[in-house]
Amino acid sequence: MGTIYIDYLVPDKLTPVPPEHKRKAPMPPMSIGLLKAMTPDNLDGYDLVTRCWDEQAMGRYDVQVERPDILCMSALTTSASRAYEIATHARDTNGAGGKPIQIAIGGVHATALPLEALHYADCVALGETAPSTLRDILSWLIQRRKTGSSEQRAFEWHPPAGAKEVENRPLPDWSWAPRDAYLMPFSMQTSVGCPFDCSFCSVTYVFGSASRHVPYDVIEADARRFKSQGRGVAAIIDDNFLPNKTGEHAKKVCEIFRRYRIPWATELTALTLYNNWRELIPLLGKSGCRGLFLGIETITGKMAKSVSVEKYKELIARLHDYGIAVLGAFVFGVTEDDDPSLFERTVEWGIEAKLDLAQFSVNTPEPGARDFEYAVRNDLITDWNWEHYDAEHPVRKFAKITPQQMFEGHTNANRWFYTATSAWKRLKPSFKDLLNLRNGRRGTLVSAINAYLAGTARHYAARHNYAAFERSRITIPNPFVIQQFAPGMPENQFDAKTRARALLNNGHNPLRDVIPNVTFG
Repeated sequence: MGTIYIDYLVPDKLTPVPPEHKRKAPMPPMSIGLLKAMTPDNLDGYDLVTRCWDEQAMGRYDVQVERPDILCMSALTTSASRAYEIATHARDTNGAGGKPIQIAIGGVHATALPLEALHYADCVALGETAPSTLRDILSWLIQRRKTGSSEQRAFEWHPPAGAKEVENRPLPDWSWAPRDAYLMPFSMQTSVGCPFDCSFCSVTYVFGSASRHVPYDVIEADARRFKSQGRGVAAIIDDNFLPNKTGEHAKKVCEIFRRYRIPWATELTALTLYNNWRELIPLLGKSGCRGLFLGIETITGKMAKSVSVEKYKELIARLHDYGIAVLGAFVFGVTEDDDPSLFERTVEWGIEAKLDLAQFSVNTPEPGARDFEYAVRNDLITDWNWEHYDAEHPVRKFAKITPQQMFEGHTNANRWFYTATSAWKRLKPSFKDLLNLRNGRRGTLVSAINAYLAGTARHYAARHNYAAFERSRITIPNPFVIQQFAPGMPENQFDAKTRARALLNNGHNPLRDVIPNVTFG
């Protein structure tokens, strides 16, 4: 019957970074690597040809030039406005087959705010997309294209009750990715889901509180591929590599990585590692772990998953003993007691603790997180510009910190931490370090990354100032959000437990009640 051209697209922000401040994209997006791998060669009598585009690495996508028959976008909140701009242009464009382009939007933002996404798209994918769901979406869009229907639809898949494994997970297809455009060109995912359900995070709402692992034969195949094709350090992009202190999944994956001698880095919560560090840290070190992104969040110790700051220092020292670099992740404004002194105190603590790297974030009520609904219902949102929801801009009210203090404090924290003086204090080797070959390896890796991030901090400070931020704020509430959370609409829409119970009991996602006249697949 012919050929259908499908473009899988990850948009960048609506306002691109000026060329003089452009930095490498971090890594190829897993979303479109998986979508490409899951797409059948033939469907409903058509040959399917897939193309992938990551705007952050490949530049601006022009739908009027590419003219796909089906356009599937995966968007974060920061890139939602750009996705909607592309969708608007797509509406005025016919695809390669001469018929209107069919538009699907998925990702965290569309999952959380489907009313807004459906204003621009023909269908939305809520939550994660399993191979069977992708097939259903593509088949429906092909039929819609064929008949000229104006129907809209939302597709939602959820894992079976008690599932321990990610269903029918293929190897991601990276054949499209320009590897030289990425800082870490090779990534893997070994599990999804996180049990901590932090109020400021959307992971548990989207992927669930039960950690599900990728089939181990797939992980092993990915490891073999990296060994033959990869270079540098493999980024393991799990939501939480160590969801519990027993570390059963981590132990199995570490054994695979050890056999293939893969250098790797991942993200986990400091609390679970600390609770069993004597067993787990040697395991990580011997398996080739080169770096850990540790969610410390705050040095105040006022979060449920926090340990004392002194224990954090001990944990960092033990990781260094095994040549494992540590990136400490902090969130400013995460407690009501946070005040303007927190920025400098956090940086000083990071230097004293000898953190190799640090990520400083502004507490941002992300759509899909419980904090977002709370902020909307309690009139805490001060900025509705989705591009500012990047954890680098203040978009809500804080109890003891003004927006300008938050903006400048966040910028200064990055600048202070990555100065040459700070780097020397944090990274200078002790006599014990000089005797430890593992630490020599760590120092080489970390020095290069510090130099890169120091440049990033300088570029960021050069192109950001509070006056420009003030001018770009959108203070008029988003009408789709107001509609979704209007009186009479369901409450606790982003409560992960409520969603899971409803879906697993043959009920329905509370968001179905806020999307009138839309069929659910």
